[in-house]
Amino acid sequence: MKKKIISFFALIISDLIVIFFSFFLAYFIRGEILPQFFHKFETIPLHPLSNFLNNFFMALIWIFIFAYERLYTKRYFFGEELKILLKGATISSSLIMIFIFITKTYLQFSRTVVILAWFLSLFLFPLFRYSTKILLVKTNLWTKKLIILGVHETSLSILKSISRNKTIGYEVVGFLDNDPEKIGKKFLGVKVLGSISDLKNITKTYKSKDIIITTPHMSRKKLKELLSKCENISESMWLIPRSGDFITEGVEIEVIGQVLTLYIKKNLAKPWNILVKTLFDKFLTSILIILFLPIFIFIAIAIKLDSKGPAIFVQKRLGQGKKVFNLFKFRSMYANSDKKIAEYLNKHQKSKEEWEKYKKLKNYDPRVTRVGKVIRRYSLDELPQFFNIIQGKMSLVGPRPYLLKELRGKDSFINTIAKVKPGITGFWQVSGRSELSFEKRLDHDEYYIRNWSLWMDIVILFRSIKVLLSREGAY
Repeated sequence: MKKKIISFFALIISDLIVIFFSFFLAYFIRGEILPQFFHKFETIPLHPLSNFLNNFFMALIWIFIFAYERLYTKRYFFGEELKILLKGATISSSLIMIFIFITKTYLQFSRTVVILAWFLSLFLFPLFRYSTKILLVKTNLWTKKLIILGVHETSLSILKSISRNKTIGYEVVGFLDNDPEKIGKKFLGVKVLGSISDLKNITKTYKSKDIIITTPHMSRKKLKELLSKCENISESMWLIPRSGDFITEGVEIEVIGQVLTLYIKKNLAKPWNILVKTLFDKFLTSILIILFLPIFIFIAIAIKLDSKGPAIFVQKRLGQGKKVFNLFKFRSMYANSDKKIAEYLNKHQKSKEEWEKYKKLKNYDPRVTRVGKVIRRYSLDELPQFFNIIQGKMSLVGPRPYLLKELRGKDSFINTIAKVKPGITGFWQVSGRSELSFEKRLDHDEYYIRNWSLWMDIVILFRSIKVLLSREGAY
């Protein structure tokens, strides 16, 4: 309880610092910088300290909204917390603007200051929140011990997510599983401590009161008994449904009679969502083409000087509605690449096995030119696909634009991915990239289509920048 109280107030103090600092910077910009460019802003003198009570009133609105969104009591993964923070900051600022409009207190509350403070807070909140939670984790004030019931693909995926998100504060102390062959073994560095029947003793031994239940094949009767047992000994518990690893976004919980159901929205089938995604793609791509134009020219010249052949490589790929389109890329291979790879694979059996699994060669690819190695490592060869987006053939984020020969015998998968436009980047590219097997990539693309949201696209784009800079999984 003591750790909860300290963490609670630490997060509130962190948010108050952000709010007051945002308003202080907003007052400075409003009073000192904007008058240099816009004469009308000189008419209202503003002083941050003299408006302290007004700022405190606004801060209370923000804290109340954040508390309502459970930002001080519930543990969120960073991406989800970021979304709620931005939502809370926007609602708070909107309420303040409405108050200013109704009361006409323009001198006490500058609308320009509120807007500037809101904009600044969008960057400051994630930074301060992340730093505060990392500090709380390191001081053991935000950590909680967690036990996962069941060892399989879904539970291992949960473990990976927890391990990647340090600010969540959970420490997985172990698995429990009824398979005797798994007991005592380690999976991703975490040991199977015993069978599920040992749950009560193990929670006492490891002082863990949080439990995740991932037992999709357990009978209804046994699952009810397990839930009853967990309710008596746990502080928090989660039940992962069978669909939990492939439907996570774009769903709503509905109750039909006494049965809980998941209503699947099918976001990418809605005309309004398609329009929003298209406008987002076209607007951002137009800006990126202008910014990257010098790089386009430089890469094209380097390719021409390095090897014979055109700078742009055109290839037939599968697009939306099962239509084939011409995909543009900077040429990164020699003109006779098909002949080179066939000869190389015939001579190297291990490389052939690697090719069959990943559809790529990680260490050495005889087809790739010197310039090609550089632009492929940083995915610069993909830049001409911006023009595919302008043409309406591709999207910034989406499933991979597959070669026709890659999808032979996968008709059901083709029916799924053909519903949407392929993307320059996508969910699998930020979840392991070329480290993933071809089958895993297909799974990730299906997951993206089922779970799409505009926010998901934005997160993938930001994660893509991180992957490119770190060169994670690039070959």
